[in-house]
Amino acid sequence: MHNKLEALMGKFGAYIYDNPFKVILVVIALLIAPISHVAQIKMDTSTEGFMHPEDPVLLTYNKFRAQFGRDERIVLAIKNDNIFSVDFLKTLRDLHEEIETNVPYLDDVTSLYNVRNTRGEGDRLITDDLLEPMPTTQDEADAIRKRAMESHFYKDLLLSDDGTMTTMIIETDAYSHEGEKKASVESEFDDAFGDGESNATEDGTQSTTTQNNQEKAFLTDAENAEFLKAVHKIVNKYKKEKGLEIYVAGSPAVMDALKSQMKADMQKFTRITFIIIIVFLFIMFRRVSAVVYPLIVIILSLVTTIGTMAWAGVAFKLPTQIVPSLLLAVSVGATVHILSIFFDRFNKNGDKKNALSYTLGHSGLAIAMTSVTTAIGVGSFSGSEVAPVSDLGIFAALGVMVSLFLTLTLLPALLSITKLKVKPKTTRGKLDELMLILALFPIKYYKGILIGSTVLVFVALVAATQISLSHNPLYWFQPDNENRVSTEVIDAKMNGTVTIEAIVDTGVEDGWNNPERLNKLNSMSTKLEKYVDEYTHIGKVVSLATIVKETNRALHENKETSYTIPKDANLVSQELLLFENSGSDDLEDVVDSQFSKARITIKLPWTDAVKAVQVLNHVKKELSATFPNEKVETTGMIPLLISTFANSVHSSVTSYIIAFILITFMMILILGSVRIGLLSMIPNLTPIILGLLLMYIMNIPLDMFTLLIGSIAIGLAVDDTIHFLHNFRRYYLESGDSAKAIQQTFFTTGKAMVITTIVLSLGFYSYLMAQMISVQNFGLLTGTVIVMALLSDLLLAPALMIVAAKRGWIK
Repeated sequence: MHNKLEALMGKFGAYIYDNPFKVILVVIALLIAPISHVAQIKMDTSTEGFMHPEDPVLLTYNKFRAQFGRDERIVLAIKNDNIFSVDFLKTLRDLHEEIETNVPYLDDVTSLYNVRNTRGEGDRLITDDLLEPMPTTQDEADAIRKRAMESHFYKDLLLSDDGTMTTMIIETDAYSHEGEKKASVESEFDDAFGDGESNATEDGTQSTTTQNNQEKAFLTDAENAEFLKAVHKIVNKYKKEKGLEIYVAGSPAVMDALKSQMKADMQKFTRITFIIIIVFLFIMFRRVSAVVYPLIVIILSLVTTIGTMAWAGVAFKLPTQIVPSLLLAVSVGATVHILSIFFDRFNKNGDKKNALSYTLGHSGLAIAMTSVTTAIGVGSFSGSEVAPVSDLGIFAALGVMVSLFLTLTLLPALLSITKLKVKPKTTRGKLDELMLILALFPIKYYKGILIGSTVLVFVALVAATQISLSHNPLYWFQPDNENRVSTEVIDAKMNGTVTIEAIVDTGVEDGWNNPERLNKLNSMSTKLEKYVDEYTHIGKVVSLATIVKETNRALHENKETSYTIPKDANLVSQELLLFENSGSDDLEDVVDSQFSKARITIKLPWTDAVKAVQVLNHVKKELSATFPNEKVETTGMIPLLISTFANSVHSSVTSYIIAFILITFMMILILGSVRIGLLSMIPNLTPIILGLLLMYIMNIPLDMFTLLIGSIAIGLAVDDTIHFLHNFRRYYLESGDSAKAIQQTFFTTGKAMVITTIVLSLGFYSYLMAQMISVQNFGLLTGTVIVMALLSDLLLAPALMIVAAKRGWIK
């Protein structure tokens, strides 16, 4: 069967030589549709973008956003020793008003300028702005300072404990503004007041379906970027003109900066990788065609895959950014194998048709098998519980097959129509001599290689158990990055920039007018604010209880002793009615209009999702114990990050197991032997296992990115192993001499493997110059795994084949 397929591939090569323009036209016709959609590709770095539309965690989050608005806020912090000076308060007012006026997609801005100031005057409840009227003398400012520093509500929310930092909390609209001009007044009214379930829109954003069945998307990634651009413009103005020390934090700012920096790094170093590929391909082949044609294959594979993603309405997300790197690796490997065999043959006989026929007959089947196996390997991720990882599996597998198609059709067709000069070799090249020397190592020292490899793998597996798990996008930035510094400064001074949100549903109207329930909420909040573990702590809890206590104190001559929950339900109802009628709309942030659902916001510092599991479990436990008869749901940024990483780890482990089983089965089929197929998995897995050893040595955690590097490792390791074993088996069956077969394989396929490894490893090592730590780690690990895959196939695979040949397993 192998011989028949190879003969068929040889005939196909001859057909392409005879009909190159037909082949090129067919390729263009097939690719033009997906490529035409490339411009429509979108990016989505939102945390909810990591989830499938039907994910229960996302449905809960979307339901929360539809009810209470977006929980992801921008925290703008100003550090100043004279916050309550008249001049500073006027500057704060100007900054506040400029943001309100000039920032798009704004829902609310809260600062000391407009925060509620609840107090009683006689029998009247007054809820006005803290700086209303604006103080004109220092005595007036000092009086405001006294009120502010005594406020339970302001502390760690708008004012630091020592009074040297104040914050401005900026909230965006929950919903997108795209297409709003086309909406009628009636549909806008229905959208605003209708309840519905969450759905995914075509661009990957989430939406809510209203009662009139109209979909309204949540704020998009592009709108979030526009919003942040306007905020930063104003902040930079006040830094420069007023000399303010301003920090900007919050998950929207961090994720937008992450998107921008990672996009810049990936684009920059993908270009550098292309330059390295160009230089080395020219050095190796000394032909322009050997440089240009592989690049055409690579670029067309990339744009076809990206165009198909856009066509399917799938946005580019952080994990799918490795798709170009994977396709780059696979495409370079396949094209270099074709070019290496083709030019060796062409330089010997000068017959282009014969060289093409021989090349496809010699390596066409192996290339097809490697690509199919790689596609199966990465395709195993398509069932992932993490949406972008699932996208990675689907579209990376598609890209690999597109690359295979172009390598076996377009590349030979381009070579057919190109005028080529024969460059006969009078002497062996340096690479030829090196390969012959390298071939002696596994022949002479195969026992030592097997023993050494076993020890290394054992040590790596032990070290792998010590690798820490992590999902902390903030720590993908350098320590001196503005976004990371701002978040850490605000966390230290204000006790948090991210939240866990809880919804407690009593199931009955006016359920939250119950004093007993409110007292339980108050007691639980006090208890939660004392929580500290080895990784994080809870900085503040804001809920309906805060407003009730403030109102009760104000109606009892502003006495601190009355900062409590009233014991009478009627009194609670009366006080809340008075608060509503006082002009403040803060109640809608903490309770629904029926007073049946209450929102509890638990603020804490930005925490690694893996380490935040402990605090989330504690919050859930306290909520369940406090409200056993109510329906309790937790959501917000921290639960979303935790769910994302938990799903990522679970799905990745499952995907790698599926990939291992499928690839093993494919290797058995390709090599025609169960024993050899199983043996071949040893050099396939060894680079991945040794990559774990490198992670341990370099103290690199297992995170969203490092989990996915294995998909590239699988692709490259399998490719090289199949090429090596496929050709070794052919030469061994011809000569019956394992040593001779190894030398012949090194001299033909081995050269292409070395060239591919040099080009790709240098390309990925260039990522070490990136700004993002995650991109640096990606480059280091991927480049090293590529080198390890080569060493594994040039040392371990031959050593295993010598043992197999001695035992008579190769037939």
